[in-house]
Amino acid sequence: MAITVVVLVAIAVIALAWPTSGGSGTAASPSSAASSTQPPAPSDVETVAPDRLARQVCRTVPREVLVRTVNGTHPVRSGDLQMITPFPDYVSSGLTHAPPFDHTQEVPLLLYGPGHVKPGVYDEQVHLTDVSQTAASLLEFDGFTAPDGRALDEALLPPDQRTPPKLLVTMVWDSAGVDLLERWPQSWPYLRDLAKDGAWFTGASLNSAPANTPPSHATIGTGAYPRHHGFADEYIWINGSLQKPNAEGPTFLKLPTLADVYDVAMGNEPIVGGAASLSAHLMMMGHGLGWQGGDDDIAIAREVQGAATGGDDTANEWGLTDGMRPYYRMPEWVNDDSIDAALEQAKTALDQRDGSLDGLWRGFSIEQMAGGFNTPARSPYQTTLFEELVRREGFGADKVPDLLYLNYKIIDTLGHQFSADGVEMTDALEIQDGELRRFVRFLNDEVGRGEWAMILTADHGMQRDPAVTGAFLIDIERLSAAVEEAFGGTEFRPVIIKARPTQMWLDEQLLEREGYTVEQVAEFIQGLTQSEVAGVTGTQPGEADAPAFQAVFPTSTIERLPCLPPSVLAT
Repeated sequence: MAITVVVLVAIAVIALAWPTSGGSGTAASPSSAASSTQPPAPSDVETVAPDRLARQVCRTVPREVLVRTVNGTHPVRSGDLQMITPFPDYVSSGLTHAPPFDHTQEVPLLLYGPGHVKPGVYDEQVHLTDVSQTAASLLEFDGFTAPDGRALDEALLPPDQRTPPKLLVTMVWDSAGVDLLERWPQSWPYLRDLAKDGAWFTGASLNSAPANTPPSHATIGTGAYPRHHGFADEYIWINGSLQKPNAEGPTFLKLPTLADVYDVAMGNEPIVGGAASLSAHLMMMGHGLGWQGGDDDIAIAREVQGAATGGDDTANEWGLTDGMRPYYRMPEWVNDDSIDAALEQAKTALDQRDGSLDGLWRGFSIEQMAGGFNTPARSPYQTTLFEELVRREGFGADKVPDLLYLNYKIIDTLGHQFSADGVEMTDALEIQDGELRRFVRFLNDEVGRGEWAMILTADHGMQRDPAVTGAFLIDIERLSAAVEEAFGGTEFRPVIIKARPTQMWLDEQLLEREGYTVEQVAEFIQGLTQSEVAGVTGTQPGEADAPAFQAVFPTSTIERLPCLPPSVLAT
């Protein structure tokens, strides 16, 4: 729903009184943080009254960080506790990109389409919630309203100077945030050149945290924040248990996507499809048969059935999980030998980049990296799949506009292994940039120049190397152990149902039985020092007694925040 002038004025007034963050998410440490190396016992913690706690959060958390956290937190499905670290620290079980800071939030956004888009550089603040409404405007379809977004019509040619494209492509460079692109500026020359002929937005961001795959792709599709569409993290609390968002296909996605509404309104005549790696990527497309009146849209993924983690895409072949299969159609040809041959060719080309055909890429065995699928060879392999999808399924072959949703994943996969600062990212970016050139040329030949348009963005940024940023890493295992010990959790009945980098689900029945509250757990964690939760990086001199967290508060506190307007807090 569009923001009214009154709300905008209210936000401006609030901003004048907000603590500044210097653009990096820092703020004064909460006054309640403990300075002792020993945390207080839970029984000694004096729980702050809810309204007082809400005011305290408003004082200590920078406005942009708090807004991102609120937008990304569903009142029921998210964790019982929200945890915010000082910048650039993070809760670590690996190189997470979940935190609400600029390097994970800022993403590229390019609208490209000769005859459809008004070329230029646009500096206003825009968000992923604007993508679907802008796509609707390109289609000249007025039957869709993005709950939290707007159409970027300023970057489109006037309606009397354009017609809807025969094919509209939404492409996600997974994890390729602005921070990564700026870290390796020479590695994406074609994207830079393409941007000169399109509309390039310099102020695009998620405006939502945690900055993870399921929330962002659902946001791209629905034009809503996770607070409203319900895909709030890699896991969500639903039906009395913690589940992956796509455990039952698209049914947990609360809102329709543009493709859902547009396809039904057009009598399912448009061809709608998505090709990616994970089920969560396909949520930017929509529900398929799961939406009333919808049909079995084309869906291609490679997610491992029943994987323990939220993002295992190393299955031996393309296929849909049991939860996704009833709602979509995957063409049988995707596992043809002719498609798989493209991976072998790409692996050979990657192997030869160092001038030696030895089965290695930068010293790593290509075969040992998921048979080459988890190397930059994946991008050419995916491009071959995308091209065959367009050609064989007839995307853009008639005047009825079709919708195609694509995700290139390898930048994210390697980022979790090497960080944004790893030199390996140069290969991932350079090869994917070359595949963008290849795909644009293909579309010009297959669909016709001026007959198609593209929206290119990223779903989030990437974590930096803590050795470069100086980030303090909070060990998620030490954090969890401290909470379990303090609040009576055992191996057989733990207090913590799930701990994630930005939130925590708790067994409230156990807490109540032991005489504790969620508020006391929040106060206890807030009192932990760096020395008590230090990970592999350890603490810096003089920082051992510093508070590990900037703010920890029950999710229920969000509804009481006096510093945010009702438009942000609305559910």
